[in-house]
Amino acid sequence: MKPAYFEIARDALILAPRLLRAGAQVWLEQRRGNPLDRLQKFTSLDWLSEHLGVDRALLLGATVEEVHTGTASRSRLHLRYAEGAVPAAAPTSLFIKSRPPDFGSALFGVLLGLGGNEVAFYRHIRPELPVKSPQVHYCEGDSRSYAMLLEDLTEKGCDFRTLASGCSFEEATRIVTTLAQLHARFWQSPRFETDLAWVKRFETNRDFRLLNLVRQLSVPIAVRKFGHHLPPAIHGVIPHLLANYQKLEAHWAEEPRTLIHGDAHLGNMYFQDGQAGLLDWQVHGRGQGMRDIAYFLINSLDEGLRVAHQEELIRHYLATLQRLGVELGFDTAWRQYRLQSVYAWIAGIVTAPSNFQPEKVVVAGLSRACSAVLDLDAIELIREL
Repeated sequence: MKPAYFEIARDALILAPRLLRAGAQVWLEQRRGNPLDRLQKFTSLDWLSEHLGVDRALLLGATVEEVHTGTASRSRLHLRYAEGAVPAAAPTSLFIKSRPPDFGSALFGVLLGLGGNEVAFYRHIRPELPVKSPQVHYCEGDSRSYAMLLEDLTEKGCDFRTLASGCSFEEATRIVTTLAQLHARFWQSPRFETDLAWVKRFETNRDFRLLNLVRQLSVPIAVRKFGHHLPPAIHGVIPHLLANYQKLEAHWAEEPRTLIHGDAHLGNMYFQDGQAGLLDWQVHGRGQGMRDIAYFLINSLDEGLRVAHQEELIRHYLATLQRLGVELGFDTAWRQYRLQSVYAWIAGIVTAPSNFQPEKVVVAGLSRACSAVLDLDAIELIREL
């Protein structure tokens, strides 16, 4: 397919001031030094004593170890105590999430407000979250420069997964339960008009034009690179999808809405004490709960497992909502699920050229998403919009 040159040029021109401003902000932050160097304040024993509530006399030292970088920099803070004097429940390591050091990742984060969104989550939502998620000891900053000092879940014996590792039906049921508990807590909450009015929503999404530009640039590249993995029916609907994307977004944003994780795949989850927990809240927002359910089932389950159990898992989700006082009919949920399957596919193809994942993982993800769109007959729904 050919890029939509007019749309690309128009959006790039309109976005130019914002892109230049964000680029300048990132450049200035980088001039201030490596963000990892700026984490050294976390090694101050006086600072740690104050924020962790640990007796200063028991702390002997702290060192920062870089783990890896992506859309954020992830580091581990190792703590040393006097021999035989580790206080009960005191951590021996903590997890630090901060601005990535490379220009491209930092610019991406500033443009989409990723770091600031996650800091806001830990400040305002995490204290009342009804599901497992890392505890926060300290957070500061905005998307230009931020840092979060989090519980190190590796100390807690948590079981982490990747998209490649997959999960069983029983584990999928636990995850669906967790998502239902999250969604029920904030279902149609009046607080979205008061203290949670800052939570992103479709109607006020200032990133729409930016994301449209990303789609117009990346989809043709993905089709050229991975097109031979896409069924003919998918090829045929791509131009219609791109031309009607804003209309599709409006359908995805229809009520009822709740707080959604926004990136609910297996790599952002863990298991602890028989329950599922959620990680990485950079893109949380308000929307249909089925966004998280569809994204999880389509991206994280083997195709055979999804096809065999998706209806059962959705009914389990609805039953859990009902136990928590929320009513959502199956027909409504199923239609939302079919439409949200298209989002899972679009998210996969837009990020496919980015090299964030090995090609084998990208192809497997696209294959699962294409299969879901086709077997759920979502294309027919799209044509009706």
